[in-house]
Amino acid sequence: MKIEGIVTAMVTPLNEKGIDEIATRALVNRLIDSGVAGLFILGTNGEFYALSETEKMMLAKIVVDETNGRVPVFAGSGGISTEATIKLTNKLEKTGVTAVSVITPFLMKINDEELINHYERIVKNTNLPIILYNIPANTKINISEDVFKKLVQNDQIIGIKDSSGDIENIKMYIENSQQREDFSVLIGSDSKILTGLTLGADGAVAATSNVLTKTDVGIYDQFIKGNIEKAQELQNSLEEFRRVLKFATVPSVLKYSCTIIGNSVGVPKLPVLPVKEKYYQEIKNVVKGYQNVEGFEIDNEEN
Repeated sequence: MKIEGIVTAMVTPLNEKGIDEIATRALVNRLIDSGVAGLFILGTNGEFYALSETEKMMLAKIVVDETNGRVPVFAGSGGISTEATIKLTNKLEKTGVTAVSVITPFLMKINDEELINHYERIVKNTNLPIILYNIPANTKINISEDVFKKLVQNDQIIGIKDSSGDIENIKMYIENSQQREDFSVLIGSDSKILTGLTLGADGAVAATSNVLTKTDVGIYDQFIKGNIEKAQELQNSLEEFRRVLKFATVPSVLKYSCTIIGNSVGVPKLPVLPVKEKYYQEIKNVVKGYQNVEGFEIDNEEN
């Protein structure tokens, strides 16, 4: 399958009992109604590292059910252990997700041979299409050209999400996947969406689209239409929101921002703490600046 357009790196709505089903269904519908091309759950912004397997399965089932085939659903199944990744991938297959995203192992600094073996064993023991997930700032492992050239030969591996923010890295993945018309290179750094598209990337997995959905979708749509100046204007407009996202650990500000636009998704799981109250008003002011494009209302009473 070919993945194109803006895919939301979806936050995970939580309450005191775990997965908030009502908020999850509301978020799914808001994102789809705003034009996203797919939903990417259980990623970094989806707090995959903190969720139990039961919570992961519950979230996947709810999202797949509510999406009801309107857009593809991609779920993160990666971890440090090859065996655990295989097991979770096979369990997620039963929920009906379209494909899985498999992050490189982390904590352990493995070599290229071990990384290739990790992915090849996952492919051999699972059925779902696989999207490679490269985020070296977090994992300390970068999918190198040698590794990528080997993995891209496998038809079950259908794409890569690159969150390195490295333009040369993105170029390398694009150049080395040209022989695969069904392979997608997806930008995982929201600041590089338009740059990636210009280089030949197929789309982006964007965390900011949880809140600035129409802005992110607009970057892609305007690019496809050839309206590069408008696409650049929308791309530039992301920077103010990206500035306030740094007020707290991922995905604290993102979840707070969802809540103040009327989609209460709760707070992150520990050890990540909620946004400090001293930042509330500035975040609200920044988010309010996107109202004309997005069409949402800010809840000024919401803490």
